[in-house]
Amino acid sequence: MKSALLLFSLLFSLTFQAQEQFGSSFSNYTPTQSVFMNPSSMLDSKTWLDIHIVGAGTYAMNNMVYLRNSSVLKAIKSDERTLQNSIRYNRNRRVNSVYNRTFANALSGVWSQGDFAAGLFFNVRSFTTVRGIPDEAIDIIDGSIAGDQFEQNKDYSYRDLNVSSLTFGEVQLSLGYTFYKKRLDMLMGGISIKKFVPLLGGAARIYDARFNQSSDTSFAYLNADIDAMYTNQIAPNFRGGMGLDIGFTYQKMTAYCQSYFPNSKRNGCKQIPYKYKVGVSILDIGSVKYDQQVVQSRGIRINYDTTYYTRFDNFEQDSIFQIISGLDTVFNDEDIKNPNKIHLPTALSLQFDYNLWKSKVYFNASLMQGFPIRNQKFGSRRPNSLMVGVRYESRIFDVSIPFSLYEYSMPQLGFEFRIYCLTVGTDKLLSLVGTPSLYGADIYAALKIPIFYNPQCKTKMKNKNKSEAAKQKGYRKKRNNCPAYQ
Repeated sequence: MKSALLLFSLLFSLTFQAQEQFGSSFSNYTPTQSVFMNPSSMLDSKTWLDIHIVGAGTYAMNNMVYLRNSSVLKAIKSDERTLQNSIRYNRNRRVNSVYNRTFANALSGVWSQGDFAAGLFFNVRSFTTVRGIPDEAIDIIDGSIAGDQFEQNKDYSYRDLNVSSLTFGEVQLSLGYTFYKKRLDMLMGGISIKKFVPLLGGAARIYDARFNQSSDTSFAYLNADIDAMYTNQIAPNFRGGMGLDIGFTYQKMTAYCQSYFPNSKRNGCKQIPYKYKVGVSILDIGSVKYDQQVVQSRGIRINYDTTYYTRFDNFEQDSIFQIISGLDTVFNDEDIKNPNKIHLPTALSLQFDYNLWKSKVYFNASLMQGFPIRNQKFGSRRPNSLMVGVRYESRIFDVSIPFSLYEYSMPQLGFEFRIYCLTVGTDKLLSLVGTPSLYGADIYAALKIPIFYNPQCKTKMKNKNKSEAAKQKGYRKKRNNCPAYQ
């Protein structure tokens, strides 16, 4: 029973991620967060220098297992029996999936001035995905939690099941440039170059697996076509692969922008608001490359149409790798192309932001479309999402309410606020306060030091104020010396 509940907990916890941080990804005052959705968003920022001290986030989501009438706090406090009685299953979906992206970053920053912007980031990220889980697997999980024996003399089939998990450090350099300004039109481009330091990883591609277990020690038949790899220890290296984000943004301005240089004294340090902007980006191009010396891999090709007997008495409980080693005699090992590489969850992102009122209230929307994993490759796939939201932003305070659809079908309501240097948000607000179907949870936070004004602009404004004060003083003196005013 406990191991079955542990399996459920594993499936549930594998999805921890701060998914896209929809609440903070659009704010013009937080370029250290918006850059991860589109690197060109650093440009025309309302913060001249955004110094990111520390940030982290975790998100949980799947589409096949949920807790009925629960919340995160309630689930944590529940005993085993209560938790067991709350578990429900969502069957007959076209694709059952689990997803992860955990992140943490520290001592990073973005500078934005004139036509240029640059950022430097130090991140740790983790992805885990399980896609293509069949309903038969749900039946096995359900039976295990209920204490039932594994159903024998039943045909099981798994096709196109992908499992991957990777954890890595990352140094990211982001650059942006405004390359077109004419009348009310402004075009910007950005790129993020990432250097990876691999930590841990594992992946499996189950192209085909069919079996019928006729007893505790035998199969009526067993057919499998599987590629798998894993790292047997943490072995950081600085040849761990590279990644890339690239993005473009178009802004329709409210005034002519040929001579507009944000956060610069070249145009009097004035900010020209945009009426709306549209962005497009491709995120996480590339792969993490692990040291060959710590990678274990193999191609599994089994084709047994007759009964195969084996014994599991000598295996330690839950030791899948020991079981695999014990079945060496039935494996037909084949070379796997690039077994030490796991591809990142590449995705196409579209963004839209509309200035509703005085550059303080905005309507925003985004679409995220994950790219499929290529055949004969290990990799993670980003879930699709569609989001619309509204936000209020100012130098001291932001608040955002995003509504999103996970995999275009499962609704999520979020909430985010920023008070000067502290940002706290969630893409799944109801999971914290209570929901009829708890599929996951989410929270993220960041602490930073924003420097809104270029020091040259502060000096210029101070001198301007002094000049105006001197003029007023001279005017009053002249007025007092004039007989007509006596």
